[in-house]
Amino acid sequence: MNFPFDAERLSDKVVSPPMNGSGLSTLSSAMTDAVNYTRWVIEEFREFIGGRLMEVGLGYGGFLPFLAARDGYLGVDCDREVVELVSRSYPGTPFLVADVGDRRFAETMGDRRFDTVFCVNVLEHVQDDAAAIRNLLAVLERGGHLLLFVPAFEFLYTDLDRLAGHLRRYTRAGLLQRLPPEGVTVRRLEYFNPVGALGWWAQKLVSHESLEDQKVSSQVRMFDRYMVPVSRQLNRVTRRWFGQSLIGVVRKD
Repeated sequence: MNFPFDAERLSDKVVSPPMNGSGLSTLSSAMTDAVNYTRWVIEEFREFIGGRLMEVGLGYGGFLPFLAARDGYLGVDCDREVVELVSRSYPGTPFLVADVGDRRFAETMGDRRFDTVFCVNVLEHVQDDAAAIRNLLAVLERGGHLLLFVPAFEFLYTDLDRLAGHLRRYTRAGLLQRLPPEGVTVRRLEYFNPVGALGWWAQKLVSHESLEDQKVSSQVRMFDRYMVPVSRQLNRVTRRWFGQSLIGVVRKD
């Protein structure tokens, strides 16, 4: 079934104002060039990705080449401008404007259910992130997987987090506390990208005014080209205790 984005037709589907710190102003367009990094993230989740997939949080559409070809794909974002931008690049691909932090999120989905919910760099923007997780699980079929990717460790919080609209960063224990006590099984909970964590920490020494600053863009491109291979190798050792981000794979029982 196809649900192509239509700004007028979906005007009644915006169930609440966008999350704090969301929208294009919180994104760095340089991430569209971070192809090696994007592929690495996808590979970490690949074995858990099914055919009926909902992607929550579209950004500039960096994951769409890997995800949108699935017949059961639906892309969701709370920001209309983001959805309009991405839909122009992927005409005919189904998108929906909806806020995962709203209590009526599952109602907005109607009878649509998914075997995979792909949620990358979203929860840190949501005031009640535990409620958002419950909403995502509500539209997931039993046996399906919720794939979470969030920034790790509060001590890494920098100007870049503030500009990106991040309300928090996470630890393994902190993310576990936000999961329901019953009805789920945690398949994976690991840190990701140790070299990126060191680079992010170093940003504390620098003042940033915009994610579109040339310094930020250059650092993203340099990291993607030269440091991703190094970080992938180190990640095998550090994934249990250190990284820039945190990966969670949660099965709905």
